[in-house]
Amino acid sequence: MRAAAESEDRGAVDQRDGGFTLIEVIVAFGLFVALVSASLVLLSWTQRTARDNTYRTTALNLAARELAITSDAFNSLLRGPETIAINQVTNANPLAGGTAGQPLTVDNVPYTVRRVAQWSAVGSAAASTCDDGTSEELAYLRVHVEVTWPGGGSPAEMDTVLTPLKGTYSVNDGHIGVKVIDRDGQPRGGQSVTINGPSGTKTAQTADDGCVLFAFVTPGSYTVTLDSTGYVDLAGAKRSVRTVTVTPGQLWRGSVSYDSAASVAARFVTADGYALPSNNNLPLMFSTSAGTVERAGTGNARTITDLWPHASGYEVWAGRCLDNDPVNTGGAREPVVASDPAVTTTVDVPLAPLTVRRGSGSATVTATSKPSVDNPKSPCSTMTITLGSTTGGTLKTSLPYGRWSIRVGSSSAADVTLTQAGTPPVVTP
Repeated sequence: MRAAAESEDRGAVDQRDGGFTLIEVIVAFGLFVALVSASLVLLSWTQRTARDNTYRTTALNLAARELAITSDAFNSLLRGPETIAINQVTNANPLAGGTAGQPLTVDNVPYTVRRVAQWSAVGSAAASTCDDGTSEELAYLRVHVEVTWPGGGSPAEMDTVLTPLKGTYSVNDGHIGVKVIDRDGQPRGGQSVTINGPSGTKTAQTADDGCVLFAFVTPGSYTVTLDSTGYVDLAGAKRSVRTVTVTPGQLWRGSVSYDSAASVAARFVTADGYALPSNNNLPLMFSTSAGTVERAGTGNARTITDLWPHASGYEVWAGRCLDNDPVNTGGAREPVVASDPAVTTTVDVPLAPLTVRRGSGSATVTATSKPSVDNPKSPCSTMTITLGSTTGGTLKTSLPYGRWSIRVGSSSAADVTLTQAGTPPVVTP
């Protein structure tokens, strides 16, 4: 009995001393891997946080430096408030060895320092100086600095307010505030604006709120110009110019719609078997709810590049004014053509087919438009189009919808009204 008990005890001891089973080893290893992974994630997060904190600390120091430089210049007896570049500037004060306009590099990290300085009225609650009332007296300079860096999150920001000594500026000076907006009415930051007038020529960029301010200028007449490649105003002008009048102690303010131009690649089309005009200088009409504009051009295929990008798009037809609008002859306009900033849209512009017959030889055929005398909204001037030459006395050609006078050589004219309906008419001058 004792021998059997001792044998069982030795077996139990041997089993306990046998070590971990395979399952226990796998579980333990899994726990070890999870612990190591968590530790690595924590270490990586700690390092990233420490690095980001270092970047942000540097950015805050650069922001404080920018404010200090601005304040020193503003309060300097030798320089003064008038030397501060108002509105938006970027990297205006480089570090030693750096270049103005280029990022400020610290420990191989490029930082972008953007400063916005705008004059404001005392107690103003407006979101932008350009939104202040016209009779407001501008009394202090608001300065906002943002510093960003690659891969960074929110920018490091600082603000201050600077007030010039009493008498620094004449109360008889005036101000110009221009707010630039895009086709959706949103402010356009970074847009260059130039004024020219009694105070000379000055250029500045709009801030993120779309506002550009020219403060303390001599009263008188000024031109305000926006001229950026690829941009147009509401009228389709690439160089947008307006004249404003500055009065003593007053803030003139206004807005300018300016955005990347839309383009339309237009191609004239007609019925099978009918030719397009041989010398095609047909204008094109672009219509929106805001009005109708004419764009000239030559060729049966052309691209119009100076269109305001109306969100509602354009209705397009060939010809001039409303005289050639297919609606005027009982038809319908083509579907709306999309219009987006910096986008080119392709559209086919239909012409009405017609057959011209005279004699049996070859002669040049021309068509002269007949403006509608009963359409006061469309005071169009006439236009003459060379259609081509007859072959065997016949020419199958095309024109915009509306009223035309057709001549073959020096023949007398034959009038015709072209519509979208019916078979192509035959004209015999």
